[in-house]
Amino acid sequence: MFDRIVLERDLVDCRGEVLGRRGLVISPQSVAEAAARAPSLPRRRLEESPLRDDVAAALDEPVHASLFASPSVRGPVLRALLAAELPDPIFDELAALRRVAGWLYEHALTTAAIAARMSLAAAGSAKGIPELAAAALLHDLGMRHLPRHLLENRDRLSRAESGAVAAHPLLGAYHLAAVLGAHPAVVAAEGHHWRCGQGYPTLRSPPPRSVEVIAVASSFAALTQPRPFRSGVFGVRGAADVLVGEVALGHADGVTVKLLVHALRGGMGPAPEVRFVQERPGQAPSLNRQTRVSAPERSPV
Repeated sequence: MFDRIVLERDLVDCRGEVLGRRGLVISPQSVAEAAARAPSLPRRRLEESPLRDDVAAALDEPVHASLFASPSVRGPVLRALLAAELPDPIFDELAALRRVAGWLYEHALTTAAIAARMSLAAAGSAKGIPELAAAALLHDLGMRHLPRHLLENRDRLSRAESGAVAAHPLLGAYHLAAVLGAHPAVVAAEGHHWRCGQGYPTLRSPPPRSVEVIAVASSFAALTQPRPFRSGVFGVRGAADVLVGEVALGHADGVTVKLLVHALRGGMGPAPEVRFVQERPGQAPSLNRQTRVSAPERSPV
């Protein structure tokens, strides 16, 4: 684990504005300092942005469609996602992501949709979900700052490459803090990998439950969507089994994985009563070169 990185090149947003100069040390403290300096920018709802039509498409992905099949679920989730409020510089980042790394943009939308669905199953109402959806939509923004060859990599990562990937939570948190200030998206970006034990940044204390929800939604979305390093995707059952295995290793929160399984089963009955049954063979790709990410030796990016 590590708690800081040193920029080896300028951190630049999609508009060309420099967010951090080469040599800057990015740590939880510098993220908090960036949030304190952030401007107060006007915000608009996602439904008022050019991305609005992509939201419904995310709910219609065949592998995830069962999560949103009921009108009593689809309507509230869609409205909550469209009500997420962000400033134009962040909408521009998402639009840029759609152009240069479409799979990562789709991952952001799907994670937001699944996280909103899980929250609806837990709370029974859409109150507070737009803010959580905004955080989920942006949790992996730090990946946008990685070299393009890492985003398209089809083989196992070297130690240096995995170290660069491990830095994306801090990169994303700093970027978001500089634009949004103290916002749940900053906390989600910084903490969505905190449990995984794979070398990601250290946190002084556990993140809020909402970050656990985003982390599990992100993992489930990643398993069920195409990736360059896999020959195919995990089916819903196979992905759930992977997450149950992560719970056993302490790399995922059991209560939150139960919430996901509860939603996958239609949200019937109390989520805490969900029991993980013996693993059954679920659809899994025949080839998977995913690399366990480890902390960089010098923590540079």
